[in-house]
Amino acid sequence: MAAGNRKLSKAEFLQAHPNCCFCGGRRPTAERDHAPARIVFRGKHGPDDFEFPACAECNRAAALSEQVTAFYIRSVDRSYERLDAGEYQKLIEGIVNNAPDALPYRNPSRGPESYTRFITPDAEYRTVSIPGVAKDHITLFGIKMLYAMYYRVTGRSASSSLRRLVYWAQAGTPAADQVRQNASQWFDDLQVARRPNVDLGDQFRYQTGYNPAHGYLGLHMSFGEALVFFCVLGPAREMIRLKPKPPLYQTIKDLGDKFRIRKP
Repeated sequence: MAAGNRKLSKAEFLQAHPNCCFCGGRRPTAERDHAPARIVFRGKHGPDDFEFPACAECNRAAALSEQVTAFYIRSVDRSYERLDAGEYQKLIEGIVNNAPDALPYRNPSRGPESYTRFITPDAEYRTVSIPGVAKDHITLFGIKMLYAMYYRVTGRSASSSLRRLVYWAQAGTPAADQVRQNASQWFDDLQVARRPNVDLGDQFRYQTGYNPAHGYLGLHMSFGEALVFFCVLGPAREMIRLKPKPPLYQTIKDLGDKFRIRKP
């Protein structure tokens, strides 16, 4: 942000951030991208200071994954206060058109005739069976956030010298407890940045931890009482020793290219 917290104009933003942070700076910045995407927030009112330089290719490649992730955040969040029926129905309709296999329907080619919530607010019944393709979309969402926060913390774009770990789970499940435990253990020895996001309630909370000496960045984030994430980006030469071997860095465009929007 400029002096006095004035929001940069597009021209100023492009000058300050000339290269896309989601493809290792391979392409010039074309757009000011929001991460987390505004679509995951009620009324699309996300934090204004989470803007990142993106090329058009990376931005488009993640759009469908952001839509799918927003749907599941709405679907498994226990609070009905943050649920807008109209917004939720638009998410359903968009995914029916573009990625029907990502919806938890017996017949994915047909959406519900009217607004439907897939869960109840009771924790015992509020989990959703998430199809494999939807899990891939949510993972891509997490990877994009990891790259964005790496850029935010270090001032550099993620690159092919790094490997990544992305874990996520539905809140209120044993898997989510394990994600939080892993994050807690990892952050114990690091100086951690915390943002409570009081203005957003608990729609989005995160922690980051980065140690320049060893080059690892950790990200722990949660979206309401819906999804929790723990992600790590670190030196490939060291992370390759882990089993199973973490995936090597790939651009968001390359990762998103496997998700083709279905043509009408």
